[in-house]
Amino acid sequence: MKKLRIAFIVQSFPSVSETFVVNQIINLIDEGYDVTIFSFNKNTNSIIHKNILDYKLIDQTIYWEETKISKIGRFIEFLTFLLKNHEHISFRKIFRIFNFKKYGKKALNLRNYTRYRWIVKNASFDIFHAHFGPSGKYVAEMKSFGFFSDAKFITSFHGYDINPKFLDKYVYLYQELFDEVDLLTVNSFYTKTLLERIAQGNKIEILPVGLNTQYFKKNNFKENEKLNILFVGRLIPLKAPDLLVKIAENLIGNGNLINVNIIGEGEMFSQLEEYINQKSLEDSIKLRGALAQNNVLDYMDKSDLFVFPGIHDKHGRAETQGLVLQEAQAMELPVIVSDVGGMKYGMINDITGFVVEEKNIAGFVDKIELLIADKELRKEMGKQGRKFVLSNYDSKVLGNKLTALYDLILNE
Repeated sequence: MKKLRIAFIVQSFPSVSETFVVNQIINLIDEGYDVTIFSFNKNTNSIIHKNILDYKLIDQTIYWEETKISKIGRFIEFLTFLLKNHEHISFRKIFRIFNFKKYGKKALNLRNYTRYRWIVKNASFDIFHAHFGPSGKYVAEMKSFGFFSDAKFITSFHGYDINPKFLDKYVYLYQELFDEVDLLTVNSFYTKTLLERIAQGNKIEILPVGLNTQYFKKNNFKENEKLNILFVGRLIPLKAPDLLVKIAENLIGNGNLINVNIIGEGEMFSQLEEYINQKSLEDSIKLRGALAQNNVLDYMDKSDLFVFPGIHDKHGRAETQGLVLQEAQAMELPVIVSDVGGMKYGMINDITGFVVEEKNIAGFVDKIELLIADKELRKEMGKQGRKFVLSNYDSKVLGNKLTALYDLILNE
């Protein structure tokens, strides 16, 4: 049986914030797939994950580069390409490249061939898998010119690529993508509801971002004298770290013994620091800045509770999944989240934590005080949280779901 060839199209590789892409690729390689990564940008400053080195993924990555070839050379290469790859080309579409009326000099310069040359000059593929809307748009444009006409095409949306404020614009921006794609995936039910409003008629499946649950595993079971509350994320309005500070202020005012660790960098750092100092909360609330993942893991291991009071920001955006919530649950931490975006779909209300109304500080305080008073409930929610993540967010589980989706579109 021949190995299926998969082309991953990403904006940047490697990317420290997109380890889920690496997890998907590794799972596919382990399952016997032949994977090539096409990346628009080479991230030289990124921390190289051990798995990237172990699987030699950089060697399997092709980076975009500007075409440096004469006009005659382009035509010779293009004709050679047509002869070699005629089985994988739609000739009805490919001669649109020469539409002078539409493309002007670009048609004479073979611009619509050289734009995709870094991909099309490589071998044929069975499936193109684009991560994020802009990458999917690029692949859709390539396929609209007849390249890889027999390859299946899937695009995964992850959140930033579908802002509720701009849905009307996306109808036009992504129209070619919706016309060409065989399957769309999203990271949560919330993202699916957004995409369904503009991608009517397209097949959409929920495929969350996952994690290696063997890495996120609790080792510290010592009881803390004070309740340790943790927040991890960029310090930006939609994640609402300022609300957590006010929640903590209320808890302390009620006489509760707590420590709050806020991990992350962002535009709100100075604002938070000023408020904490102004209210003399610096002994109980610590801003830890950005930390490496192993340090974040240490904080999770020593914490009792994870709080994420995200809101809709001024643009209407909200957290679409919040992988950190699954990481916290894998570490057996109860999670308390607000009812916006996709966060509430990544936990089980009253089982692995609590969902609280957006911006309801008193509601968060009540739920946290309930868990302060009931250690056994904290432990049980923690155990149920890990069980939930193992079943629904483990990289292997989601890897198997991805290969099932590949089989689905290949057999259509």
